[in-house]
Amino acid sequence: MKNYDSYGAEDFIQDEDFRDWVQGRSSQETFWLSFLQQHPQKQEAFHLAERFIRAASVTSDEIGEAEIRKETEQFLGKAAAYIPHRKVIREPIRSARKPSTARYRLGKRVVLAMLMVVLAGLSWYVTTESRTQLMPHLAKRSTANQLVITANDSQQPLRVVLGDSSEVLLSPKSQLRYPSQFAGATRTVYLKGEAQFSVKRRNQPFMVYTGDMVTKVLGTRFVVRAFDLDKKFTVQVLSGKVSVYKPSPNQSPNNKEVKGLILHANQAAIFEKSDGNLTKTLVTNPALTTQEADENQFVYDEVALPLILREVELSYGIPIQFDEQSFETCKITATLSNESLYEKLDVLCKAASASYEITDGQIVITRKSYR
Repeated sequence: MKNYDSYGAEDFIQDEDFRDWVQGRSSQETFWLSFLQQHPQKQEAFHLAERFIRAASVTSDEIGEAEIRKETEQFLGKAAAYIPHRKVIREPIRSARKPSTARYRLGKRVVLAMLMVVLAGLSWYVTTESRTQLMPHLAKRSTANQLVITANDSQQPLRVVLGDSSEVLLSPKSQLRYPSQFAGATRTVYLKGEAQFSVKRRNQPFMVYTGDMVTKVLGTRFVVRAFDLDKKFTVQVLSGKVSVYKPSPNQSPNNKEVKGLILHANQAAIFEKSDGNLTKTLVTNPALTTQEADENQFVYDEVALPLILREVELSYGIPIQFDEQSFETCKITATLSNESLYEKLDVLCKAASASYEITDGQIVITRKSYR
């Protein structure tokens, strides 16, 4: 049994299970995600080790020796500041040299050895030109703020924690490009592939660039899929609100208007790469958006259909359009529980001799006409 109470940053780095988790190869995802709740005093060492392992396995833009040295000195400063906080068991002094000094020098040698590994990895990646070709327009955006690349070459989703504490679940065969710390008016990242974002709410908008499509949020959960070989890019909103648009290269800074879509929970955007067309629809399997709705069944006994549809609309956060007068005399008796939204609609429409279709991210219900 591992004694995590005595773990420092170097212990986490040497822990094979921890390294596998950081690199997306672990089967103990639940354990490490809840680790800091059980060991809050290990937060500093935990995150220092996580950043170190991630830095050794990602690339940065082409940078010179001076920039690498600067980053190294900053890392050394943080690591050196951390070492004195390690618990030292003092023994009786047997010579003029203090044991605490010897331990401090040993710890510093460990840190220097770790830094040599980082520098070796950075040097190798800097000389690999193919890794800088993530997306065509990225080189222009990288000069002002150096970015790092996290690539998921495993078969499992990879968890990435950004500088603002936002979390990204990066799908296999996907890459994310982002600054180590966000600065300026926006938080901007670049995605190639698929990822689920859980964005911390800040005053700075969070921007995800995927080719010619931009997803902009303040704080919410959503999924972006944008593989090179796909004919379409998609954005699916799990909670909150998202705007999706195609940026115009000729847009004036004074013109704030952009042509795009506003998406809410359970709505999705489809971006056609061939013509740049954006359309709004619903996600494949809409989920309940309120805890109350998730805990209760939909039980109706001779209830007017308009009342039922308004409850479904509220529970899923999806607008439902219908003519209330056409359905006000339609009474429904039904119990709906674990069915999907579309299965619920099938039951209700069958009972009311109606049909539904999805238009512009909304559900439109109409009465069937018989001739």
